Amino acid sequence: MRLDNYLVENGFVDSRNKAQNIIKEELVSVNGKIVKKAAFKVEEGDEVNIREHKAYVSRAAYKLLHFLDELRLDVSGRSALDIGSSTGGFTQVLLERGVHEVSCVDVGHDQLHRSLREDSRVSVYEGCDIRKFETQKQFDLIVSDVAFISLHYILNDVQRLASQDIILLFKPQFEVGREVKRDKNGVVLDKKAIERAMQKFEDTASLQGWKLLQKSPSQLSGKEGNQEWCYYFKK
Repeated sequence: MRLDNYLVENGFVDSRNKAQNIIKEELVSVNGKIVKKAAFKVEEGDEVNIREHKAYVSRAAYKLLHFLDELRLDVSGRSALDIGSSTGGFTQVLLERGVHEVSCVDVGHDQLHRSLREDSRVSVYEGCDIRKFETQKQFDLIVSDVAFISLHYILNDVQRLASQDIILLFKPQFEVGREVKRDKNGVVLDKKAIERAMQKFEDTASLQGWKLLQKSPSQLSGKEGNQEWCYYFKK
């Protein structure tokens, strides 16, 4: 049996996606040796163990976690807006770091993990496009991990809703245009196109009056393997 399937069927984790993530993080050993491949074949009688780890609801959590550590940014006590919250990886990290409240906005339905949905600090806005999201307040911190849409389409709304700090995940696969060459997995191959898209994004953010304080390659690639970038702006 494949190692990822073994972890699910034996109750170590509740999904193959989570199993594959902890395998990539080198947290799983078979017969005392760390295994790095999800397809590793587990034989009858093999001893499988998992090192103690913090369980996050999605791998996206680690992207924000590492970036906050790099920034040494204290977010405690803040009100936050999570645009494209999905299962809630970013929200989970923010709550862990002491954020006072988080508003989760996503066009999808029933994606936010139950543990976050039931948290009194979390407000859930499902089936909601951020461009149509209405509120009377601004947020101390905005984070965003959106897919299948360019960041350019939401920058005006980030400007409208932000009062201070902005952290955005730049995904080249959704920024360079459909005509740009990719490999069979969807990884963008045209480095010049990525550079142009990043510069265009930075220029547009600058026109909003934002100050770029930090940009760093995400320590986790996108699911297809694209190198993504974390941006930190101050309004």
